[in-house]
Amino acid sequence: MKIYLAAVIYNDFRPGSPVYNRLDDREKRAVEECKHILDSYHYVHRQRLVDRIRKTGRQIFLDSGAFSAYTQDVTIDIDEYCDYCERNSDFIEVISVLDSIGNAEETYRNQKHMESRGLTVLPCFHYGEPEDVLAYYASAYDHITIGGMVPVSTPQLKVWLDRLWGKYLTNQNGTAKLKVHGFGLTSVPLMTRYPWYSVDSSSWVQLGGMGNIFLPDYGTIAISEFAPQLKEKMKHVDNLPDEHRTIVVGYIEELGFDLERLRKMHLSRKCFNMVTYGDFQSDTKPFIEPQPELF
Repeated sequence: MKIYLAAVIYNDFRPGSPVYNRLDDREKRAVEECKHILDSYHYVHRQRLVDRIRKTGRQIFLDSGAFSAYTQDVTIDIDEYCDYCERNSDFIEVISVLDSIGNAEETYRNQKHMESRGLTVLPCFHYGEPEDVLAYYASAYDHITIGGMVPVSTPQLKVWLDRLWGKYLTNQNGTAKLKVHGFGLTSVPLMTRYPWYSVDSSSWVQLGGMGNIFLPDYGTIAISEFAPQLKEKMKHVDNLPDEHRTIVVGYIEELGFDLERLRKMHLSRKCFNMVTYGDFQSDTKPFIEPQPELF
C-alpha cells in the first residue's frame, strides 16, 4: 500500500523554498526522500504553484480538489481542469476525475468528458452513492478511487467498507480485484484492514501543526512544549510512563530527529510525520471478510 502525502507542494515543502531553508539536515532529507505526493488542482492550479511543482522534478497524484471547492462554494470548470492536465502531463503521475459531491451521474459525465479529451482518468465512487455505480466502475476499470469518507466516523466506514470490499472489490481469496485508492483516509485500522493499492492523507501536516507526531506502532502523541495534553496522562511524551517514554524517545533518536526541535517547531514535527507516514506503508494484505455471528 502506498501512502500519498497530501498538500506537500501547497505547503511549500520542497528543496530551496523558504520552508526548506529553515530545516536542519535531517528534516531536509525527509523532504527530499518523500516518496509519494498528492496535491489538488483546486490549490495548485495557479502558475506559481505549477512552477513550484516543476522545479522539484517530482511526479504528483493530481486530485481535482472538488471536495475542498465544494466546501468553499467554488466551481471548478472541467475544461480548464482538462487543459491543466494536458499542459502539465510531465509532472502528473495519476489524474483523478473532477467528481461532483453528492451527484454520481455528474461525476460519471465528467469521467466520460475527460476521457473524450484523451486523458486517462481514475473514476471516483463516493460514500452514500448507489452501489451499482461502484459495481460498474469495478467491472470497467482496473484502477478506481473511493471518496467522501472524510466526514464519516470510523465505525460507520468500517461497516460500509466491509460490504464494498467483500461484495465488489475482492477475489474469493481476499486479494483485490483491481487497484483502489482511498481519498483522505486517516484511520490506521481502516488503512490496514483492506487491500488498498494506495491512500492519501493530510494528517502529517495537520498533526504537526497541532503539536503532535505520528508513530506507526504507537499512534499519535503530543510533543509540543505548548500542547494542552501536557496535563493529561498518556497523552504527551512527557507524561508517559518511563518505559514508554524511553521507547518513544529512542525511536525519535533512531530516526535522527532532534527532540527539542520537535518540541518547539511545527516544521520539524511535520517533517518527522513525513517520515513515519512513509515508513507506515505496508504490503497489501488480503481482506478477510467478517463472518456473521451465530448468536
